[in-house]
Amino acid sequence: MTEPTTPNLQQTQLAFARAIRHPQEPYAEQTVPTARLQIYQQLFFNNVSGFIDNAFPVLSTLYQPDAWLSLKQRFFADYRCHSPYFLHIAQQFVDFLQQYQPAAADPPFLAELAHYEWAELYVGTLAITSAQQAVTPAQLMSARLRLTEASLLAVYQYPVQHLSPDYQVNEPGPGQAFLIYRDWQDEVIFVQLNQASLLLLHQLTEQPGQTLPQLTASLALQLAPYSAAQLTEFALPLLTELAVKGALLHDGG
Repeated sequence: MTEPTTPNLQQTQLAFARAIRHPQEPYAEQTVPTARLQIYQQLFFNNVSGFIDNAFPVLSTLYQPDAWLSLKQRFFADYRCHSPYFLHIAQQFVDFLQQYQPAAADPPFLAELAHYEWAELYVGTLAITSAQQAVTPAQLMSARLRLTEASLLAVYQYPVQHLSPDYQVNEPGPGQAFLIYRDWQDEVIFVQLNQASLLLLHQLTEQPGQTLPQLTASLALQLAPYSAAQLTEFALPLLTELAVKGALLHDGG
């Protein structure tokens, strides 16, 4: 006589996890009573759903309620999150949307608007792991510079800063570039950048520790016919503002 097989712990856990993610499917192991399983299903999904709603307040208003719920359910069921922290759910949702094939109910700027909204949460909660030594405006020409860790450069093809239920577009535009940073008062600031400012700050991100004359000398090679002196003059108002508000620091490296 063949002995009945008993599922091992891993099989039981995998079956339970699948039942949580796919409540419409039969629960294979049946080791948890149906009423209790339904509580777990609602609890897990509602927690994830609530974090998504809070992180994407504009994006959520662009959907009919059923369509927004369906998108969240698809994320919950199909995407394999790699972090156990609830704070990271928004980032995982953005990653999901980068791979997601939009449907008819989805706006074409779905992934970009989600990233734009996530960026505020990311910068606002990012832990600072190194000392921050402020740069004064008087030191801008000589100091070795770096951007604060609580900052992010982002480029979007859609006008994400203007999108709302009353304003939506179907085609990408010329592009929008931003520096997003957290200031001394822990406020998240969005600064729209032109091409030269974006190139300068990107170079500073990739190669921190340069002085402003070094940055503009290198940038002049890419932005002819502007000279390094002209680019320095153009950059000083922005860099002065960033230094005053805490986005631009001394590099200790």
